[in-house]
Amino acid sequence: MKLRTHPLPGTDLRLSTFCCGLGDLFSAPRQSHEKVLEAFIDAGGNFFDTAHCYSFWLPGGNGLSEISIGEYVRKRGLKDIVIATKGGHPSAWHYRTIYNNEYLSPGRISADLDASLARLDCDAVSLYYLHRDDPRVPVGEIIDLLNMEIDRGRIRYPGVSNWSVQRISEANEYARAHNRRPLVISSPPWSLAERKAQPQAEISEYREPADSLIAWHREHRFPVAPYTPTAHGFFAGPSDYPEKDYGTAENHQRRERVHALAKKRGASAAQIALAWLISHPFPVFPILGTKNPGRMTEALGADSLLLTEAELAWLACGEGTSH
Repeated sequence: MKLRTHPLPGTDLRLSTFCCGLGDLFSAPRQSHEKVLEAFIDAGGNFFDTAHCYSFWLPGGNGLSEISIGEYVRKRGLKDIVIATKGGHPSAWHYRTIYNNEYLSPGRISADLDASLARLDCDAVSLYYLHRDDPRVPVGEIIDLLNMEIDRGRIRYPGVSNWSVQRISEANEYARAHNRRPLVISSPPWSLAERKAQPQAEISEYREPADSLIAWHREHRFPVAPYTPTAHGFFAGPSDYPEKDYGTAENHQRRERVHALAKKRGASAAQIALAWLISHPFPVFPILGTKNPGRMTEALGADSLLLTEAELAWLACGEGTSH
């Protein structure tokens, strides 16, 4: 089984259907994390996701993810791969403290990019996301900043993570009006299960309501690389951790429908949840975050499961049919 690859609109890149998320992977022993990477690469995976801040939550973890994938790529002599990284993360415990939390200032982004390029040991980042939005900063300033780094040859294509579709629209309208390179991809938290509403102070990322996210991406055919695509394992079955964030009556009903369709298709629940994402009529590249090579291989099997419009609607809201 080899993963399909797809052109990323507005670029010369081709990305595998799934992206290997490196956020917490390198906290696993070397033998374990290399087996995950090998399972992904052997299946034809060529798209990797890391960030300047990964894995600051581990002792001595600042920069670990970028350094480790850079070393692995050099050791394996890998070619034709796409490593996406991110800069512009707010202040965080054990990571850094930024004056006035101006994490999207030109100096901060330039410094983040300096560090990322050195850790990855490369001259340019193929896809560079801004990790968070800062509504205090006009979108024009942000697009101009990204294009400055593109002109310097340090970023090939820009994207954003945890941005509202409204801000993405405004940014790309500015880019078109001022002959700048636009954003080419977004990376939001998105899955078939919608997270419980929480006090804003407890949310570290922006969560677009699913209906507006899907409608906007469908209209604009704008690519998306969603993280948490299986809602932290919620669809596999009852478990304390995902239940805390996703345990609602509506999500439980969706999980029942996922299991019913999985049985009919001879697939796993996780594969159906991933197939629901990649079957939408716009480019979707789910980011898979696992330290288990068997689960990685299982997830990649969803590439051959394409669902119909009726199945998409039935899984989400019970309307239509599973046939």
